[in-house]
Amino acid sequence: MVSPREAIERGDLTEFEDVLAPDIVWLGRYPGEICRNRDEVLAMLREAQEAGIQASPEIVLEREDLFVVDPHLDGRHQVLVLRDGVISEVRAYLSREAAIAAVEGRPW
Repeated sequence: MVSPREAIERGDLTEFEDVLAPDIVWLGRYPGEICRNRDEVLAMLREAQEAGIQASPEIVLEREDLFVVDPHLDGRHQVLVLRDGVISEVRAYLSREAAIAAVEGRPW
């Protein structure tokens, strides 16, 4: 099994599936954009691929159990949270600055 970092950097959906927690939560940019488990996340990603959307994920910041990822799509960035060696949460932000501010401003 690859590490979350390797799966993100390779951008391979099959490898990415292996590093997602079964109970992952993925919050999109807008209200109602939410996936509540691995199957929903994978369905969303497959739909995007089928629609011709191809992300080129790049980790732009790493902090202990967090990654800020630029998918190189429309300016959005995601914060990925690791728990027990797998990705348990993804939150979308409108910009790199907003995602980094969220990570830097962590209350814990």
